[in-house]
Amino acid sequence: MTAPARPSAPSVRVGISTISFRHRPLPEALRLIATTGAREIDLGAIPDVTDHVPVPFTGDPAAYAEAISAAGLRAGAVNADPGDLNDPALDEAALTEIVQPLVELAAALDAALIVPAGRASYEPFVDHESDLAQIAASLTVISHLCEARGVRLLVEVLHHRRYVHTVEAADALLAQCPAELLGVLFDVSHVVTSDEDPLKWARRLGDRIERVHLRDAVPGDLNLSLGAGQVDFTALVGTLELLHFEGTYILELETHDIAEEDREADVARSHAEIAALLDASV
Repeated sequence: MTAPARPSAPSVRVGISTISFRHRPLPEALRLIATTGAREIDLGAIPDVTDHVPVPFTGDPAAYAEAISAAGLRAGAVNADPGDLNDPALDEAALTEIVQPLVELAAALDAALIVPAGRASYEPFVDHESDLAQIAASLTVISHLCEARGVRLLVEVLHHRRYVHTVEAADALLAQCPAELLGVLFDVSHVVTSDEDPLKWARRLGDRIERVHLRDAVPGDLNLSLGAGQVDFTALVGTLELLHFEGTYILELETHDIAEEDREADVARSHAEIAALLDASV
């Protein structure tokens, strides 16, 4: 199964997650994103971050599709937290009950579904090997639900605040999950915050990377605005383009160093800067 088609024009390939305006109501977030010139979004469905899509999801997918379209936008992905995927107590039935409505939402939006790898703790439920196997099993269940509805599953590994938070662990998990099962959501801020080398790992992952999240970071802090951390965005975009990455770069600006009244201007600045980098790489 292939990933959904992505826009080819360089500047259009830079989208914005609604998480960038996580404290604003969804209609306002969509309006503000549209004013930047971005045309693709990730729709936040992470309870600890934003309520743009509540989880468990009981809403009307058609209503979300209509609101996003009315704003002149399209959704490339639903970025969701369906629970602790390394929890042995989260069996297939319970996982399906949580995930199926999110899959239906993604299907209605012609979008991918993004999930993190494991709970928000570095401690295993059982032991490292068992927990990785449990995550792989949970991802297999989710992938089958997605496949039945024509939705591509992406896993956010590594994730600095989740169980799989190192390149070593992410590689071990991906070795159990073939590309046919799922693709990789590559978030540079999480890689840098975990004190890993994003360019080196991106080259190893190659075409397993199907979507990219952008935010600045330093080791130990992943909530910085572009330019406030140590991410070399020029090198990152250049490396991914040389690897023939054709997906969307999504600005997920959950930044804690920007005052809320300055957020609109900073998101617009960030979008323009990354679009210019991508234009220059063509």
